[in-house]
Amino acid sequence: MTKLARWARPGRTVLSTAISAVLITSCTSGSDSSSSPSPSSSTGARSASPSASRSPDGQESPAERHKRDDPSLFRGFRSWLKTNDTTRDDGLVQHVLALQLSYDDGQPAGTVDVLTDYGPWGSAEKEVAPLADAFRTWWDNDPSADTASFRSQGGKTVKKVKLHSDGKPTNLLGEFRSWVAGHTENGKRQVKHITSLSIGYGKRGTGAVTVSTDYLAYRESGTQGHIDALARDFVAWWDGDDGADSVTVTSGDQGIHAKRKLTTR
Repeated sequence: MTKLARWARPGRTVLSTAISAVLITSCTSGSDSSSSPSPSSSTGARSASPSASRSPDGQESPAERHKRDDPSLFRGFRSWLKTNDTTRDDGLVQHVLALQLSYDDGQPAGTVDVLTDYGPWGSAEKEVAPLADAFRTWWDNDPSADTASFRSQGGKTVKKVKLHSDGKPTNLLGEFRSWVAGHTENGKRQVKHITSLSIGYGKRGTGAVTVSTDYLAYRESGTQGHIDALARDFVAWWDGDDGADSVTVTSGDQGIHAKRKLTTR
């Protein structure tokens, strides 16, 4: 079961499971009028950035509270770039096109993929450096991902940075698999077929979850039933959290899938 907990830092929200915490974020962008929160921690405790979320009398403003509570990793990072105390970060906002948080079987933590508009003619490696440094600062050693890859507009990975190193990583896929095994009738047979989980974040709304499986429609007539069951299981496990608004479960050959809403808003 996932639960949202608020952080004091603008642009951040904690998505934690019954076992430990995972991740989400807050922010505004260009034509975006909304904003949202960021990565998770097992304690849910963070220090607030100086004055960024406080009015002159020391109270958090309604605008900052809205940013902090909007659960989109993409908008959360962009919001932080605009609201922190480093003015140089304001110009980096326009270069962030999309974010994706991915979890694979057997990995201790997730990875973040950041698509940018840098490049494509060989300059992206240098151009992306300030953005990568800002992202690592914003991530703040959160255990829900241990590396971030930054891609140029041509899709090439031009920089990788380490995000987490304290020995207590979190894998959202592993936590979902554990819940399925312990809370569903056929869970112990199903978990071996769940291969990866990712949450994509863009300019529109909150995240979209994709759960991939190795079920093959042409080999097993019951594939659709298994996919539908996993989609229902994910909705139950997600438990209405705001960090994503839909989940799609796919088969290994992409021939079968099921999509369900995760939130009621």
